[in-house]
Amino acid sequence: MEFQDYQRAFTGHIRDPKGAPRPKGVPARRMRVYNELLFNNIEGFLLACFPVCRAILGQRKWTRLVRAFFREHRCHTPYFRQIPDEFLKYLQDGWRRPDDVPEFLPELAHYEWVELELSTSARDERLPAHAPDGDLLAGRPVLNPVLRVLAYRYPVHKIGPRHKPKAAPELPTFLLAYRSAEFEVRFVQIDALAALLLQTLEENPALTGRAAIESLASERQGGDAWLVAGAALLGNLRAAGAILGCRA
Repeated sequence: MEFQDYQRAFTGHIRDPKGAPRPKGVPARRMRVYNELLFNNIEGFLLACFPVCRAILGQRKWTRLVRAFFREHRCHTPYFRQIPDEFLKYLQDGWRRPDDVPEFLPELAHYEWVELELSTSARDERLPAHAPDGDLLAGRPVLNPVLRVLAYRYPVHKIGPRHKPKAAPELPTFLLAYRSAEFEVRFVQIDALAALLLQTLEENPALTGRAAIESLASERQGGDAWLVAGAALLGNLRAAGAILGCRA
């Protein structure tokens, strides 16, 4: 057997011990050590990021899912930190959900992954010049760069072993996730107006706070009430640390 063929056979058996034969000449006991070591390492990285998913599924279903990921997915990064990223890609793109696994699992996994993504982000290394106490209506609000506006079909922030919804509610769930000045990742449930306003500011950083609110009001036939509500919302977001101030 050529060396590369041997490597493929070796790694193929590690990925799928039951489906791929053990390479000739490798003792079963030694092969078992490799199998367990690599699988346990992968599972350990995933368990650290997705503890609620693991609690929802239970040991048997969780192990089956991790084994399927290990067997079927081809990672495109060598970094251990990005294994959860690859697992999320697998759930969203290549996974065929068994009937005994809840439909909300990919959304729940994304919700759990966001905490890791924000906690390790370096997007705040270079902040634009800004005035923390600036006028958020007249000025151009500066969003916390380590921030995500999230929309889910399921109320993922409430899901746990004792609360496993069988169907998605009629209205979506909007969440704001951001990293505070104390380096803590925080999740806050928000309404549709807050989600739209944050999205508008994120996509159009040249807009003043007033212009962003007025654009939403005109699109949805809102009036002065939108401006009042939007101004209060901007102030609350700044107090929470999701808005840093106004561009200088």
